[in-house]
Amino acid sequence: MLFVTYFELSETLPVAERLQAAQKLTTSGLFPPKDVKIVRWDITPDGWGILVVEADDAAALDSSLTLWRATGTGFFKTTRTSPAQPVIEAIPHTAAVLKSLGGR
Repeated sequence: MLFVTYFELSETLPVAERLQAAQKLTTSGLFPPKDVKIVRWDITPDGWGILVVEADDAAALDSSLTLWRATGTGFFKTTRTSPAQPVIEAIPHTAAVLKSLGGR
């Protein structure tokens, strides 16, 4: 199952502490957890980004974000996570739903 997380980094956490937390999690093998496969992980110069992962359930994503929050208190300003699907798969599904409503 695909999940997309939108995140904004907090500006209250000093950059050096944020970098230290990131290095700790990525070099130790804690992130990503074994049950999470990163598809894409991008950040912008403004400190917001996206994380697209494959995981069996939302609990795996909860573990992933908890790792970051626990390693750097105040790491994120905000996060938004949701299941996702490729648009090419969503189109026929949406068409089927509309058809079930009588073609509305």
